[in-house]
Amino acid sequence: MAQTKLSFDTSLNLFKAVFESAPDIAVNILDKDYTVLWSNKVMAAAVEKPLSEMIGKPCYKVWRRREAPCPVCLLKIVSDTKEPCIMERWLDLPNKERRYAEVKAYPIFDEDGSVKHIFEIIIQITDKKRDEKKRKKYIESLEETLRELNKTENIDHVKPVAEGRDIALTLREQEVLRLITRGFSNREIADILCISPDTVKTHVRNIFFKLAVKDRTQAAVWAASHNLR
Repeated sequence: MAQTKLSFDTSLNLFKAVFESAPDIAVNILDKDYTVLWSNKVMAAAVEKPLSEMIGKPCYKVWRRREAPCPVCLLKIVSDTKEPCIMERWLDLPNKERRYAEVKAYPIFDEDGSVKHIFEIIIQITDKKRDEKKRKKYIESLEETLRELNKTENIDHVKPVAEGRDIALTLREQEVLRLITRGFSNREIADILCISPDTVKTHVRNIFFKLAVKDRTQAAVWAASHNLR
């Protein structure tokens, strides 16, 4: 029995049936000349344009508000290579935070084996990128803290830090107190100093006892008043 190829209209109806109501995935189909042939509601919401203003328009105008194709164009890459392509893209909308997405583009071939259309799946990763930036800033903060702590390596192991009172904090206790003053949690202090959280708790208890304070705020105030920062 001869195999019958589906017409593009039939295939498009299948795409619509599968992806029209997809709750989290933005999808579209592009013609090789950059025209948006179809897109679902999630895609329209992502670029803040009604579907009526998207269909039949060049993708670079719809998505990127450009007057010419993007310098790095997935449609061109897929058309030239005839292979799927995955790429991270971003979108700037007026007065909006930059949005990031992972775009997966797939070729749709005609009967001669040439790329006729491009099918794209767009997965929003803005929250992931935001978390990555937070982690990067956190790591940078840890690295800066470590650099500053390393400046104290030549300090004696036991150093009096208050005049007129029998108070002496070990070097490690001074390190922990400095980090408390900067607002780090016990877990974060453990990560910075490469010690266990239980060890940090022990140091914190010893610091509180030596300084006669009841909490981290009082300890931080004491440290600031004695230039231990």
